[in-house]
Amino acid sequence: MLAVAAVIAYFLGSVPTAYLAGRLYGKDIFQIGTRQAGATNVWREVSRSAGVWVFFIDSAKGLTAILIARLLTLDDVWLLLPASAVILGHWNSPFTRFRGGDGVSSLTGVVLGITPFAALPAYFVIGFITIAFNSRLEHPTLWGATLGYLVYLVSTLSPLVPVSPDVVFGVTALGVAILLHSLVYHRRRLGPEGHVHAGDEQHREHPH
Repeated sequence: MLAVAAVIAYFLGSVPTAYLAGRLYGKDIFQIGTRQAGATNVWREVSRSAGVWVFFIDSAKGLTAILIARLLTLDDVWLLLPASAVILGHWNSPFTRFRGGDGVSSLTGVVLGITPFAALPAYFVIGFITIAFNSRLEHPTLWGATLGYLVYLVSTLSPLVPVSPDVVFGVTALGVAILLHSLVYHRRRLGPEGHVHAGDEQHREHPH
């Protein structure tokens, strides 16, 4: 059941929602903005309405993977395996030559499926930060996710929200992995001196 749940979750996560949304508008999401296939990049560079749809669809992918895992009788810490597979699929989609996005939207769906009552207040914070500070922060989704996680952590301490400490630790590890993945990606794209690589500039001026 673990293997089946992980495979299903990986392929759900690998569905390139942001890439497809960009193509509908005649743009290659990997050649514009941050060059990542995520809701924030679509929101900024393609269309705000498309960005909202990408966020909800990517979140739905994560939630669906967890619901399927529950149907396969998985629960508690065992749900962290399909959760990780969803994020891995979003990072490395075989449909886009193993490119992807940060996975923040997918993680929101995963957490909603694992710990719904603790996740809801955190999602309010993520949505508010992402929308209200979209033009002021370089990575509003990551900032929103960081603050949202703190709200999530406080929520899990409430006796009204029964959450296993191991699950909280696992969700935290996934969040840290997404943050590190984003930092490493942007460091590679900008280079050690903080400038966009010449090849990236060439792609920006003359996209194929």
